[in-house]
Amino acid sequence: MDGIACGLIIPPIPHANSARARALTVSWLRWNYFGDIFEDSSVDNLLTRAANTGVRYCLVQGYGHILTEHAGPNGGKAISAFDALRTWAKDRTFIFAGVADRCLLVDLEAWQQHGKPRMEQAKLMPFGPELAGHMVDLQPDLSEAADFFNFLNDMSEKAGRGVFVLNYESYDDVELPAETFQRPLSTLYCVAAGLKPNRILHTHGIADHSRVVFFDYSEDALDFRRRLDAEWDGSDYPAYLRKTFTHRPNTHYYLWPGASPETMDWQELDRLWALELDRWGGADAFKSHWQSYQTIQKEYLPCNILSPQPLLERIIDEAGSAIWWSNAFCTIYSATHHSLEEKQSFYEHWINHLADKAPALFLYGSDHSNCSVNGMNAREYREAYFAQGGDPLMSRKLHRLTLRF
Repeated sequence: MDGIACGLIIPPIPHANSARARALTVSWLRWNYFGDIFEDSSVDNLLTRAANTGVRYCLVQGYGHILTEHAGPNGGKAISAFDALRTWAKDRTFIFAGVADRCLLVDLEAWQQHGKPRMEQAKLMPFGPELAGHMVDLQPDLSEAADFFNFLNDMSEKAGRGVFVLNYESYDDVELPAETFQRPLSTLYCVAAGLKPNRILHTHGIADHSRVVFFDYSEDALDFRRRLDAEWDGSDYPAYLRKTFTHRPNTHYYLWPGASPETMDWQELDRLWALELDRWGGADAFKSHWQSYQTIQKEYLPCNILSPQPLLERIIDEAGSAIWWSNAFCTIYSATHHSLEEKQSFYEHWINHLADKAPALFLYGSDHSNCSVNGMNAREYREAYFAQGGDPLMSRKLHRLTLRF
C-alpha cells in the first residue's frame, strides 16, 4: 500500500509472551511492508512520527495482531492485506478505523485537518467483513494463538518437502546486471525454486564453463529440480507438471491460495505459463535457452541457509559469480522457529562469511527483515549493511530495485 507508515503500540503491561507476540506481528508485516516500523507506547506519538514522513496513512498494530499473507506466483491473482486495505480505504471517509489497541488505520491527512484528535475523542469506523480474511488477532498474550500455531507447524513441516514450480517473486532485480558484473556467469549458487535460476543465467550470460549449485533444505525441491533438468525438454511446462504431480503425491507444491494438485485450475496454470514465456520473448526463445542450460554442470546440495556451512564450503572467489537466496531468512519457517534477533544473527553471520569467502560474489535476495538485496557484491554489501545497522524495525535500501517476496 503506497503512502503508508506502520507502527507498533507497546502494551502498558508486558506479558511473558510479549516478545514472541511482537516478533510474529513484525514478521508478518514484513511480507508486504519494507519501510521503517515505528514503535511507541503512545498512539499520538506514533501518528506524529508517521505524519512527519509525509505519508497519507498510518497502520498501528498491537503485539500479536497479524496481517495475513495470501501469496501466489508472480502474475497470479493473490491479494495481499495491503491491497485489501487500499481497496477498502479508497471510497471511505474516516480519521480512525479498526479496533482500538489492536489494529488502527489512520488517515493522517484527516487527523491533521481536524486538529490531531485523540483516538478516544473520534468516531472509530469498523473494518467490517471486507478485511476479516486478512487479519488475525492472536492477542498480546497469545491466548488466541493455538490455531495459528497449528498452522505454522503445518506449514513448517510442509516446507521441508516443499517445491516452488513457479516463482512468487518477480525477475525485475535480475533483468539487468550491475555494470560491474563480469559476464559471462561463472557460477550461480541458488535455491531450487521455480525458473528464476534460468533467468539469472540468461540475463547474466551463460557459457560452456558456467555451472549451477542448487541448494535447498527441501529434499523434494532438489529432487524436483534434478528430475526437471534431466527429463524436461523445455516445452509445455504444464504438461510436464501434470505427470510430476501424479508421480510425487507426498510433495507439497507451492501454487496459489486454495490450489493443490488435486484441485488444480489448469487454465490458470496455462495462463501463468504463457506469462512466463512472454518474459522470455516466446516459447522458442525459452526452449533455446533450456537447450543451452542442459549442457552445463549442475550440483544439488542439501543445505538450510540458516546453517550454511555446507554451502559456504562450495563457494569460491571468482569473477562472474552470483548467488540468489530469495527470502530464505524471512519465511514462515524462520518466523516459526526463531526470534527477530536470532534471524538477524543468522543473517549477519551469513553476509560476513560470504564477504570473507567471495568478496566479488554478486548478491540477490532479501535480508532478515525482507528488505531487498541486489546490485552489489558481497564486500560492498557487508560494508553498507553494517554502516546502516541491522535493526529488524529499520528499512534498508541496499538495492537497485525493491521486490515483494
